[in-house]
Amino acid sequence: MWNATLDRRENDVMRALLTLSAGKARFLASPDEVLTLLKGKCDVDGLEKTLFSLAQDGYFDVISTDRKGEKTYVVELRQKGKCFERSAHNDRRRLMLRLAVAALCGLASALIGILLKLLVA
Repeated sequence: MWNATLDRRENDVMRALLTLSAGKARFLASPDEVLTLLKGKCDVDGLEKTLFSLAQDGYFDVISTDRKGEKTYVVELRQKGKCFERSAHNDRRRLMLRLAVAALCGLASALIGILLKLLVA
């Protein structure tokens, strides 16, 4: 699942947050939980930069707080964040359609070239 308007790290963070949300609009997430789901693709500083850039883009609201001495993020998904999966699916479908059209155009071009060679010869 990916979204064309986001880069790879932002897509990975969004997927991790949606996994942690378990369908809730507001949830708590520790950096360790998010980094575990990212499987070493990001560090804590990169995660914070990505979280706050996604918050600026309107995917969710995030507040950094401490819970029992552990850093925790309070995340509330906005409408754009809730629709992330659907928009990623639509982007993937659109890409596959473009690839199929390109392949069909290439095949049609090859068939027309072969047909012209047969007519000339």
